[in-house]
Amino acid sequence: MSLAGADHRIKQQLYFMKAVNYKLNPINLTFFLVGSIILGVSSFVIASDILSSVSSIISSSEASPTSIPWINNKFDCQYSGRTWQNDKCWDSEHNPMF
Repeated sequence: MSLAGADHRIKQQLYFMKAVNYKLNPINLTFFLVGSIILGVSSFVIASDILSSVSSIISSSEASPTSIPWINNKFDCQYSGRTWQNDKCWDSEHNPMF
């Protein structure tokens, strides 16, 4: 009975070693390294593009006038500190981050 158990353990160890050797062969290692490099470079490019877009939006916080569509009378427009012109309420301090 102990011999059968030892035989089973030896087969398990051989199977495990084959599985480990199969996973660590040069072709799989090459694919893993190339994939990791591609993933790292593309992640860096995407992150830098997003950061540059956000920084350009933040740095261009110049006010640009726009009409406020939900205010449709002169009293409400002037009460909110905006300008009534051409039957529209204009906000001269509108920020693009709005």
